[in-house]
Amino acid sequence: MTRPAAMPGRFTAGHLLRAPARFFVASLAFLSDLLLEGRKRVHPPPGLAPASGPEWTLHHGGARGARLLVWCSLAAAAALLAWAALSPIDEVVRGEGKVVPSRQVQIVQSLDGGVVKEILVQPGQAVEPGQILLKIDPTRFNSSLGENNAEYLSLLAKAARLRALATGQPFQAPEEVIAQLPVAVEAERNAWIQRTNELNATVSVAREQVKQRQEELRETQARRDQAATTCSLTSRELTVTRPLLKSGAVSEVDLLRLQRDVAKSCGEQKAAEAQIDRIEASIKEAMSKTEEAELNIRNQARSELSDTTTKLRTLSEGKLALADKVKLAEIRSPVRGTVKTLLANTVGGVVQPGKDIVEIVPTDDSLLLEVRVLPRDIGFLHAQQKAEVKFTAYDYAIYGGLEGVVEQIGADTITDERGNSFYIVRVRTARSSVGEKHLPIIPGMVAEVHILTGKRTVMQYLLKPILRAKENAFTER
Repeated sequence: MTRPAAMPGRFTAGHLLRAPARFFVASLAFLSDLLLEGRKRVHPPPGLAPASGPEWTLHHGGARGARLLVWCSLAAAAALLAWAALSPIDEVVRGEGKVVPSRQVQIVQSLDGGVVKEILVQPGQAVEPGQILLKIDPTRFNSSLGENNAEYLSLLAKAARLRALATGQPFQAPEEVIAQLPVAVEAERNAWIQRTNELNATVSVAREQVKQRQEELRETQARRDQAATTCSLTSRELTVTRPLLKSGAVSEVDLLRLQRDVAKSCGEQKAAEAQIDRIEASIKEAMSKTEEAELNIRNQARSELSDTTTKLRTLSEGKLALADKVKLAEIRSPVRGTVKTLLANTVGGVVQPGKDIVEIVPTDDSLLLEVRVLPRDIGFLHAQQKAEVKFTAYDYAIYGGLEGVVEQIGADTITDERGNSFYIVRVRTARSSVGEKHLPIIPGMVAEVHILTGKRTVMQYLLKPILRAKENAFTER
């Protein structure tokens, strides 16, 4: 069976399909000739021939401008594509954060308690480390400290006196005692003089006794020598005279008289020698008593000095404790921060020992923010990633923000009262103030946090929806 031929002049579907194709091919050929102008002459495509020569000339002159426009458009498009393919932009995870204290709230207490004398801060006030918050009346502490100091200075003067007696040196009181408690110095000087005089008197008596004994010793030695000489002479005379008794030259009475004289003189010699021994013993005893008196005084001084030194050490420790109580009567801030609560707010009120007085929220040189991050973004986060913090209280366009780093990522999600789940990410900033004017940041302020997770090009960003659509296309049921 043969297909009937199309009748001339009849419009069919094939004509409808072929006409646009022919026109498109003809237009491409014309555009190619237009861009390649100068290499060959441009002829208008069929069906677009001008009606007359002047019209074609006008059309041919405007082709150069059109060509330049096309080239500029193509160059701009190429540059735009190159920029989109090569220019990186930050890829961030956004979250909403709140400033929290980087350390726990500091609770200031009074160790010893007392009566509130003066209150120097109010809730919400910023404080610096060491700043006085309030004062406790130190009267009773000052009184105890004064008594301790007076006793301490008195013992210092006493120790100086005892040291002088123990060493035999002149008395010299410490300069601080002379300056602060001259009465104690004078009393100890008089005691040292009295004790020294007593020692000197004892020594003087003992030395006088020794002197007397020594004089007696010399006299006795003289008598002994004289008795010894007499004893020797009379003994010789007796020896010579005894043979004469037989011849009758001397009588027996004379011989007896000579024997009596020998016995007497020799007896006196022996008696003198015995007395010399006793005198020498007494001299040694007197000299020993002198040394013993000096030694006893020095030993007694050393013993008292040891006890005094022990008391001084105890008083010194007590003095430090009392001075610390006086110092702690001024309640000072341990950290830089903001006064949260003032629990002792009545001048004249009594503060019990160990009770809380002030609560301070620390504000360090860096801030800590707790940022809520959606679970779909948590996989791109890790510690030490950089972040940018923009506080809602200060216009970012005017004051800027703060740089920070990710410090900690929560181990699990947290669900709020609305049923929304999120991770807590802790971000720490390098500064604690915003802008050149150092505007303060306090706990509780809200901020928008951008955590830098990487880089990508503009082209990748533009193609992302297309690639996502490609993955999901034609997969529905």
